[in-house]
Amino acid sequence: MNDIFKLISLSILNWLHLIATVVWIGGIGTNLLILMPSMREALEPPMMGKLMGAVMKRFRSLVYASIAVLGVTGILMNFLNENYLGLLRFGNPWSQISLIKHIFTVALIILAVYAFEGLGPKVSRLAVKGPSPELAGLQRLQIKLATTGLIMGIIILLLTGIATAIS
Repeated sequence: MNDIFKLISLSILNWLHLIATVVWIGGIGTNLLILMPSMREALEPPMMGKLMGAVMKRFRSLVYASIAVLGVTGILMNFLNENYLGLLRFGNPWSQISLIKHIFTVALIILAVYAFEGLGPKVSRLAVKGPSPELAGLQRLQIKLATTGLIMGIIILLLTGIATAIS
C-alpha cells in the first residue's frame, strides 16, 4: 500500500475512532458527573425521571452508533498497524495491551446493553408508579453501573495511550 494512502487512511480511521470514544466515554462522564447531580439539585423526582428518560433515549442511540464505529474502525486500524500480528496472536507488548483493552471494551459493551435494554425499562416501568424502595434500589444500581462504566472507559483510554506510545 502506498505510504501516503496508508497515512491518510490511518489518520481518518483514528479520527473517527477517537470521535466515537469521546462521544461514548465523554457522555458517560457528562451524565454521571454533571447532568445527574444537577437534575437532583434542580428538579423534583418525577421531572428528573422524565428528563433522564429522554436523555438516555438519545444517548442510547449515540452509544450504539459509537460501538459500531469503534468496531469497524478498530478492525481496519489493526490491519494497517505494523504491530498487529494476526488474530489471536499476542507476541508483542502492543498486541498484549490491545487484548486487555478489548476485554475491557467488550465488558463495557455488555454493561451498556444491560443498562439500556435490561435495567432501563425496569426503572421506567417502576417510575410511572411513583417512588418506591424497589425503584430507589434500581436507581442506585444505575449509578453504580454508570460509575463502573466511567472507570472502565478511563482504563480503556489509559491502555490506548500505552498502546499508542508503544507503536
